[in-house]
Amino acid sequence: MFARIRHVAVYTENYQRTARFYQTIFGMKKITTGMTDEKGDYDPNRGHISDGVIGLALLQRHAGIRSGLDHFGFEVESTETVLERLRQSYPDLRVATSLEHVPFSVLRIQDPAGTHIDVSQKGVAKVREGYLEEGWDQPRHLHHIAIRAGKPSLLADFYQNVFEMRRLEGTSEKGHLCLSDGKVALVIIPCENTSYHAMTEGLDHIGFKVEAMEKAEQELAELSRSNPESQPKQIDLGRFGPVTKREIDSCMLGRRSLADPDGVLMDLVDDG
Repeated sequence: MFARIRHVAVYTENYQRTARFYQTIFGMKKITTGMTDEKGDYDPNRGHISDGVIGLALLQRHAGIRSGLDHFGFEVESTETVLERLRQSYPDLRVATSLEHVPFSVLRIQDPAGTHIDVSQKGVAKVREGYLEEGWDQPRHLHHIAIRAGKPSLLADFYQNVFEMRRLEGTSEKGHLCLSDGKVALVIIPCENTSYHAMTEGLDHIGFKVEAMEKAEQELAELSRSNPESQPKQIDLGRFGPVTKREIDSCMLGRRSLADPDGVLMDLVDDG
């Protein structure tokens, strides 16, 4: 396996509130130590959390930064191979060296839809803490990442050519395409003019696998009672809410849509 998805990053208004949601509902555990807090200071008690394979960075939102899904990342066998493939086939895409303090990434690149992607290579000195470990298996884990694209087939080609993702057979009725790294799926959704959200290229939502939908529903209800500040945000509110809910409900893999306390869209899938 040349590449596997290992990282997702979200900008949050409140780390504790949002971390409680992911830790309670999906059993995620901390794998790194130290992140910037709302005052811009280093807080050793914050850190990336993980489902055993995927590290989730809950980054503090500051002025000029949008909240919500920001980027995701691959661990690859060779960053030089990635760079060579970009030079050969995608010379216009932007590439940058990652910030020194980031525990996962070596490079930051963009895909043809403008999505930011961190690229890491195991064994590189900059990669540290939990991202060096093999991780663990657990029943609840990240299942898919969804990206909107104006040209879905071209974007699918990019992930096949650069990261060797495998294209899965078939599409949905709405033209969704699906690729896989062997564990996590990448769903590519065509842009539409049904809403401003659907017109925009880039990250759309994430999806989690749960062992039983009914049990997850019960735990979501209990979290809402015991820690209302960490409860899911209702999607179908306001002028655009019902349209947004219809759009995420159309995902070819998801069964139950919801949003985290900051409004990050996600859906759940089980074995049912």
